[in-house]
Amino acid sequence: MNPLITSHEAEVTIAENLPHLPAIDCPLEKCAGRVLRKAITADRPFPPFDRAMMDGYAIRLADREKVNSFAISSQAPAGTPQQTLPNKIGTCIEIMTGAVVPNGADCVVRYEDTKLNRSGKMELIESVDLQLGEAVHPMGSDQAEGSELLSQGRIIGSREIGIAATCGHSVLKVAKLPSISIVSTGDELVEVDTIPEAHQLRRSNDVAIETALARAHLRAEQRAQLPDDKTVSKEHLQKLITTNDFLIITGGISKGKKDYIPEVLSELGLENHFHGVAQKPGKPFGYWSNASCGVFALPGNPLSVLVGLHRYVLPALFKAMGADSKKPLTVELRDEVPAHPKLTYFLPAKLENNGSAIAMPANNSGDFVSILQTDGFIELAPSDTRSASASSEATFIPWH
Repeated sequence: MNPLITSHEAEVTIAENLPHLPAIDCPLEKCAGRVLRKAITADRPFPPFDRAMMDGYAIRLADREKVNSFAISSQAPAGTPQQTLPNKIGTCIEIMTGAVVPNGADCVVRYEDTKLNRSGKMELIESVDLQLGEAVHPMGSDQAEGSELLSQGRIIGSREIGIAATCGHSVLKVAKLPSISIVSTGDELVEVDTIPEAHQLRRSNDVAIETALARAHLRAEQRAQLPDDKTVSKEHLQKLITTNDFLIITGGISKGKKDYIPEVLSELGLENHFHGVAQKPGKPFGYWSNASCGVFALPGNPLSVLVGLHRYVLPALFKAMGADSKKPLTVELRDEVPAHPKLTYFLPAKLENNGSAIAMPANNSGDFVSILQTDGFIELAPSDTRSASASSEATFIPWH
C-alpha cells in the first residue's frame, strides 16, 4: 500500500477523478431517483389564478357593511372559466375549493360561516370575522412565472415529479445512470446456494452491494467472481473495465501474496489515486481510474465493505451524475466513545428518538450480524484525547 491518506482526502480525490456521465432525455415516469441535469422553471405563476381555498361563497367584503344576506347568482366549480360577480350589492357566487375566484370578488366565506334563509339567500353568521382576501390564494403568491423551481443537480423524487408535471414536462434532462459491475475475489467464496466446506464462505458482499445500489435506484450490470489467480483476474477485469463506468471490487487488495488486484489494475493502465486510508475499518481501500471507468477497491471483510460503500462509493456515484452534495447529518453522542490519534473511526451506532446516537462497536470488521441493531455509523476524526466525550457531536451516515 501507498502512504495512508485521510478519509477527507480520499473523498476529495475520488470526486476529482470520476468518469463523466452524460445527460440524456428521460420520460417523466421513469425519472424517479435520477439526477436532474437541467433546471425547471415555472411556465406560469403559482397559483396561475386567484384560487378559492374553501368551499363557500365569493363576495365583495364591502357589501357586508350594507347587507347581511346575499342572493346566489351562480355556481363556480373547480375547472371552469372565471366568472364575474354581478355589480349589485348583496350578490354572491357559490364557489368550490380550487375554483377561480370571480372577477369583482375579494373574499370567500366558507359554508360553515353561513346559512340559507327561507328565501334561499345566503346569510352570514353575525359573529364571523372576515378579512379582505379571506380564503383566497392569490395568483403568483407562491412563485412568479419564470422562477427556478428545481435546480440542476437535484435528485428526483415524488415532489420533483409533481412540480415537473405541473410545468408541462413529460421528458426531463437527467444524468445517464452509470453502468456498474460488482466483483468479488477469493478462492474461499462459493455460491449462496452451496453448502460450504469448513474452509469456505458463501458469497455475501456482492449481493449486499447490489441491494444497496438498488435502494439508491442504481443497477448492477453483473456480479462477477474472480479466483485468486492473477492471469484470470487480469483477463476478466480488462473486459469489465472497457464495458462499465464503474467497478466495485471486494477483496484482493491488501498485502497478502495472492492479493493481485492493485498490481493488475496498474498493469491495465489505470491510474492509482490512492491505496490505503487512515481509517478503521477499511484501511486498504483504494481508487483507480482511467478516462472512462472508475474502480473502487474495498477490503473483503463485510463491515469494511458496507462502511466503504456508504461513506465513499454511493456518494461518488451520485457526484458523477451531477448530484448536489448532501449536508452531513450530525448527531450527539450519548456516551463517551473511543477515538484514535491517527485513524478515523467508523463505529456502528443506533439512533435514539431524541436524535442522539449510541455507539455499538462490532467485534471486528468481519462481524456484520451485530450491525442489524444499528441505523448507520458515526465518523470520528483522529483525536489526541483518545476518546470523544458524551454530548459531543459526530457525523452520522445511515445504512439506507
